[in-house]
Amino acid sequence: MATNYQQLETVLVQLTPDESRTVLRFAEFLLQQHQPPVEARAARRAVSAWLVSEVGNLLMGGEPVYVPGDRPVWRVPVLVSRGRQGCATHIHVDAYTGDLLITAETPEKVLRDVQAFIAGSASN
Repeated sequence: MATNYQQLETVLVQLTPDESRTVLRFAEFLLQQHQPPVEARAARRAVSAWLVSEVGNLLMGGEPVYVPGDRPVWRVPVLVSRGRQGCATHIHVDAYTGDLLITAETPEKVLRDVQAFIAGSASN
């Protein structure tokens, strides 16, 4: 990776100031293309709202982690806020649409994971 930066630096020092600004604008454009339109905060709120309405009111979404890939997602921890507190499982949120990646079985799975976590046998 250091070699790539050195090569880039070699090219950039040979450019005029106008050319350098153009390259910088292009680089900023490319970086913006890789940032998901759905913010981490919105993913967390969506998971929290879903948990309260579909699973239980003592659960909430934690701090999301961005997972890049063919289908980038926010991996949002499901936090237990009573008794044994911590992360019991995770819910994925599509980083481009904001859709929760859940199925009809997800509420029951979350409850099983929470029960296992509270019992002390969760591997999260």
